[in-house]
Amino acid sequence: MSRPKVSVIVPCFNASQTIISTLESLRKQTIDDLEIIVINDGSSDQSGELIQEYQNAHPECNIKLFTTSNQGIAATRNYGLEKVTGEYFGFLDSDDTCEPTMFETMYHYAKENHVQLVVSNFYWVNSSGKKLQVEGPYAPGKDMMVHLFAVLWNKLYLTDWIKKTNIHFPNGNRYEDAYFLYCLASQVDSIGFIDQAFVNYVQHPTSITHTNNHQVKNMITVFELIVDFYKENGLFEAYKESLEYIHIKFFLGNNFLRSIRIQNKIDRKNSILLGWNLLNQQFPKWYQNSYLKYEKGLKNTYFRIVRRWNLMFFALIFRCFLKDNL
Repeated sequence: MSRPKVSVIVPCFNASQTIISTLESLRKQTIDDLEIIVINDGSSDQSGELIQEYQNAHPECNIKLFTTSNQGIAATRNYGLEKVTGEYFGFLDSDDTCEPTMFETMYHYAKENHVQLVVSNFYWVNSSGKKLQVEGPYAPGKDMMVHLFAVLWNKLYLTDWIKKTNIHFPNGNRYEDAYFLYCLASQVDSIGFIDQAFVNYVQHPTSITHTNNHQVKNMITVFELIVDFYKENGLFEAYKESLEYIHIKFFLGNNFLRSIRIQNKIDRKNSILLGWNLLNQQFPKWYQNSYLKYEKGLKNTYFRIVRRWNLMFFALIFRCFLKDNL
């Protein structure tokens, strides 16, 4: 029996309001050999029943439904990877949708250009409408680490290659996609880009990604694991500058901006200080990072301003900010 051309992993937890739209977008794919792997991660709503009904109503879709006890998103993605049989695979979250030609276009590009990884654009979708997000192009390796968007579902992966890397998602952790992709950057030899947007990434104010609470600190654990991966594989020195830069991006940017919105005062203080301390302990001379000199964008302008300040003065201001917000 021949392998499917593409497998799509769909993790699902309490997505009864959106899962059918997700499956409909996969049913409408123009590729002629698609495997849809849906993992119901112990949902307490009607998600499991809805998926089962949809599977029964559309036997032509090659939907494979697996139900597990609730283990979290990282374990669910790992479970999906174990079930993949397709030559290539991708991800689609249970509250997002994709355009009909997505997997046919990406698969043919991968085959024709003999690449391990294909990257496309996507749309941010919220109550205000759609916004195009372009990803790439960038080169494999360090350039990929610095410039990638750490999202899984606008990419197509060569299955046998991924399994050989033995890179998995860190169980029990959020930001599992960042770990997977930042570690994968060191393993990529060939990559291609399609200048089309296929995925509609729906942003919900109450979704796990946009909930600002003490779990933001989990980002610190994940970045420690990323550094461990590079050290254990003898790649740390070669990638040190790039690793340092993504720590700057996350712990002076993403983590800080999310942390200041945490309602619990103690959690807010601890989350901000943990990120600041991790950056300075792991990379004490981060302010000398060469990417800060020439990377563009508002965030990099902000990083350069921070870089110009005397660090002791900045640390004092940083702690004053914390005090004022307690």
